[in-house]
Amino acid sequence: MEGFICGGVISQSQHEKNVEEYGVWADTMSWVMPDEHYKTYIELKEKGWDKHAQVIFEKFAQSQI
Repeated sequence: MEGFICGGVISQSQHEKNVEEYGVWADTMSWVMPDEHYKTYIELKEKGWDKHAQVIFEKFAQSQI
């Protein structure tokens, strides 16, 4: 991912990279998750296990609003 994001979910490491490159407003209005939980969240979403992914999202996603 390059540039700005609005309304999505990204990993902590990607968020840090975006802020370093584009400044503090890079990921405004997005959700950030620690890398290990983001990976699990994405894997669950790809499998169609949305209810399980939602549990991960609710526990670990932090709003960047």
